[in-house]
Amino acid sequence: MKRGIERKLLIAGSIWNLVTALLTIFSYNSWFNREGEKVLLNSDSNTMIAGSQMVNNISSIIFLFGLFVLIGALVNFIIAVKLKDNEIQYKLMSWIGIWSAIQLLSMDVLGFLIYMIAFVIYISKNKAIKLTNKELKSA
Repeated sequence: MKRGIERKLLIAGSIWNLVTALLTIFSYNSWFNREGEKVLLNSDSNTMIAGSQMVNNISSIIFLFGLFVLIGALVNFIIAVKLKDNEIQYKLMSWIGIWSAIQLLSMDVLGFLIYMIAFVIYISKNKAIKLTNKELKSA
C-alpha cells in the first residue's frame, strides 16, 4: 500500500512544528525577556538581581523547548521523506506515537491531531499489509 497520506501528514506536522519552534525561539523568547525586564525595572536591587536570574533561567527553558521542537520537526521531515511503501516499520510507528504524546503534553492540539491521524492511518494500513502478506503466502 502506498503511504502517501501518512507522508503528507508527517510533512504537514513537521512544517507546523517548524513554525511553532521558530515562533517560540524568536518571538516568545524575546517577548518574555522584554516583559520580564519591564517588571523588574521598578523593583529594588535584591528583587532585581533574583528576578533577572529567574527570567534568564526561564528564557533558557523556553529556548530549549523551541530547540527540542525544531529538532523534532527535522526528524519528522526526514522520516516522512524516507517512509517506505508496502512495509511495516515498527520503529516509525513507535516514534509517531511518542511524538503525538509529546505534542499532547505540550498542549499543541493541532500538532497532536495531525500526528494522531497519521498514526491511526499508519496502523490501519499496517493491518491491511499484514492481511495482504498472509493472502500472498497462503496462495
